[in-house]
Amino acid sequence: MSQKLRFNIADERLQYTGQKKEFSLNQDRIIEFNHRHMSALKNYDLQLEECSIITLADEINNHSNLGALRNRQLRQSVILSAAFSAIAVGMHGRGKLHDYPKEQHDNKLKNKLKRANDRTAAQVMAEVLQTTTKTLPMGEDVLIESAITEGARMKPGKEAGGNPTIAVGAVFGKDEHRAQYGLNMPKNVTLLSMGNDVIDGTTKSITGTHSSFTALFVTEANIKRHLPDIYVQRWMSGAHFEKFNPREVNVIESAEIMARGYGMKDLSDLSTFFLDRPRHHPAMDALNQAGISTPFDNDGDLMPGILLGLDGMQFPDKRGLSTMIGEIGGSAEWAVGVLPLVWRGGQAVGMLTSQSSLTSKGVSPDELWNNRFHFTEEEFMQIQDARFERKPYFTIEDIVDDPFSGGISAFGAITDNFYLPFIKGVRADKENNRVYVSVLTVNSLGVMQCWDLVFSGRTSLEESLQKMLSPKEELKGLTGDKLESTIGAMLENEKSNERYHIFFNNEYYPALIPVRHQMFMLHHAVDGLIERGALSLQDKEIVDITERLAPHWFTT
Repeated sequence: MSQKLRFNIADERLQYTGQKKEFSLNQDRIIEFNHRHMSALKNYDLQLEECSIITLADEINNHSNLGALRNRQLRQSVILSAAFSAIAVGMHGRGKLHDYPKEQHDNKLKNKLKRANDRTAAQVMAEVLQTTTKTLPMGEDVLIESAITEGARMKPGKEAGGNPTIAVGAVFGKDEHRAQYGLNMPKNVTLLSMGNDVIDGTTKSITGTHSSFTALFVTEANIKRHLPDIYVQRWMSGAHFEKFNPREVNVIESAEIMARGYGMKDLSDLSTFFLDRPRHHPAMDALNQAGISTPFDNDGDLMPGILLGLDGMQFPDKRGLSTMIGEIGGSAEWAVGVLPLVWRGGQAVGMLTSQSSLTSKGVSPDELWNNRFHFTEEEFMQIQDARFERKPYFTIEDIVDDPFSGGISAFGAITDNFYLPFIKGVRADKENNRVYVSVLTVNSLGVMQCWDLVFSGRTSLEESLQKMLSPKEELKGLTGDKLESTIGAMLENEKSNERYHIFFNNEYYPALIPVRHQMFMLHHAVDGLIERGALSLQDKEIVDITERLAPHWFTT
């Protein structure tokens, strides 16, 4: 096997020599930005000091307009949401694993730290959206529903599930509109849908390694199906290709279809990305034998999907980053990555696979690959509940009713990015009271930009960070009366009450059923999540106390 055809992207680095049109906001625009986002910035005592916008692709797709996202405050709030959640993780949880001796670096510790970073990102991401939607002027009101996300009540296979996230069913907007959601909505309120993977590359976020980022999109499209939280096999390209049924072709035939989309005559011009997992080795072997390179990464397959086919990206072998052929990863990552890819002119096909079979221990790579469609009864139930039982494969049109409805996606860099090397991770300069963050954006017009933002703390960065942390940080180690009094104090203040409500939804959604503006609590689900190691006994106590102190949040 030629080493040149299979390599880690950390060893064979991508270079970017494509378009970079830079525009810097002048002082008047900075003042305007700070005024426009006054409420969201005030939450964390931050203000914008500098901003450069680098346009990487500006060819309009002619299929879309921005729709409701023409509202600059709303559109920029998505960018701000990605930026602030990246800042919070970058300053608080990035590289946290290195704070512990190596002999303690077991999966239990890693999962604990990953959950903590997910929790931090989800808290800030949700707060920015809620603050913005609550303060939009009358006549420009929106209601954003989270419809695509990572996290599940019971995740098939070995994973505990229940990672903190902005769960399906979470709604952001003015109180009166959230209470009315599902009923007749005033005509001046635009309904929007949201997808998120609060952190892609969560393991990288705790080790401080490359290409970890926060991720979300907001669109005017309606979500037709909720992807079940199981693995999705994907065929993706930066060039449009004709739809095909992946069960009727092998990986080489898939590669030929995608090569035709690019106008390539030689398969050896293709590259196809994979996560470095044993389940992918059979496909990688076959592709390598056909002369196709298979760059891989250890964690995170969302970013490469967004960037497929971007002009100016090249590996040292002069190939670009062109496709994903048969790679298997999370469903949220598929959806959150595919929408901006399609906006850019790309195409993607997905197929649901068995997470239980693919996470089996003591099984050869060939067996993992061959058994990827051996679903358990539970997985079949999830597939049927999501109405995918008659969909052997699907595209983004099967998930959203109109992919080219107005929308924007944003990806906040927690760590340095190896796909676009000029994008750097969060950098806090506490001496000068400044924090630097970069956000990659793609909108429904097909325009791709990188926003380099510099914020300063009105008091100090440390105080700003404290305002970003999840309320659960304050509950660490507390039990009994002390826990109850601390939660009670949070519920008494309007702002901390709202923050606690967001935390409660993000943390305990696997055991919650939204019922209009209230929740139904699934106590047996809490017990099940404790058994799986996703929650603790303290979480059960937090739930009980919250039900007692805030009974109006719940329905029976």
